[in-house]
Amino acid sequence: MHVAPPLSDEDWNRVSHLFPHDTSARFGRPRRHPREIFEAILWVLENREKWHHLPQHYPPQQTCYIKWLQWRRAGIMSQAFALLGIGNLTHDGR
Repeated sequence: MHVAPPLSDEDWNRVSHLFPHDTSARFGRPRRHPREIFEAILWVLENREKWHHLPQHYPPQQTCYIKWLQWRRAGIMSQAFALLGIGNLTHDGR
């Protein structure tokens, strides 16, 4: 299984403005940082793996999958890919 390198700080700074980070959760589990989720999404897409194969050091697969759906529908993923100069990775990962 290929392990994608984490996103560099420089790359994250290019796209971080696209990803809202809500820290206002008062109940339940703490919110995950968008960078962690974005890196997990990149891992799934680059490796053409299913979400349930996501390595444990990433946030939970369901969290990542839901955010991927939300960000993809909002056009955030394609904007991030364009800013990073990578092709539009389109893998369902189901």
